[in-house]
Amino acid sequence: MLQRVLLLLAVILLAASCSTPRASASPTPPAERSEPTALPRLWADALPPLLDRDRFEFSDGTATLWQGPRSTQDAPFPTDAEAIAFLRSWLKAHFGPMPEETDLVVDRIHHSADGGDGPSEDSTPGHTVVFTQTWRGIRTDRATVLYLTGRSSVDGSISLARFTPVAESQRDLLTPPAAHLAVARVLSALDQDHQPASKVRRTLQYLYDWRAKSGDRIQLRPVWVLGDGPFFVDAHTGEPGRDG
Repeated sequence: MLQRVLLLLAVILLAASCSTPRASASPTPPAERSEPTALPRLWADALPPLLDRDRFEFSDGTATLWQGPRSTQDAPFPTDAEAIAFLRSWLKAHFGPMPEETDLVVDRIHHSADGGDGPSEDSTPGHTVVFTQTWRGIRTDRATVLYLTGRSSVDGSISLARFTPVAESQRDLLTPPAAHLAVARVLSALDQDHQPASKVRRTLQYLYDWRAKSGDRIQLRPVWVLGDGPFFVDAHTGEPGRDG
């Protein structure tokens, strides 16, 4: 259980910083596509559980299912692909089909149901899989962690959403020179301006903007994450920020 809590905390921090976690098995390969030149902000409406609702705790857009310690006679799936396919089917059964223009990519796989890499005396046979939700191929900060004991028993933390462009929010993204200038300002503030801004890796992602929340609805903005985060620049305005 301690490993599960630590992994969940790590995923929350990674999602908040929009960094891409290092995989212990092969993650979903990124699709080859050209970077867009304009993007809207997004409303993110959380998807609640549709099946076995009374078994979930649902709060702040996240559904949590903890069934507690248990044993199973099932041997784990022999391959990662089979475990991932089962968990995708489980998510579809409990939360419905993925909304239009969204997908789930695999960011991390562990070969135990405790969030660690077995085998060990303390590990539970199974898989732990971390998914990230995308919109039109762009990663968002919606992350799901599922713990699969054996081949059938699942618990974890699920954060899925239906994304809707905010009306009249479509804007051109900063041009490369403007983006480099914004990055240079961030590097200077960090006393790291010895490295050229044009050489810093920028990853386009959608990140929660706490200033634009409306009731239970949250809004995501497009940002360029610098390196592995947590620093970023707003892809519309060049405003710097930090998460986590």
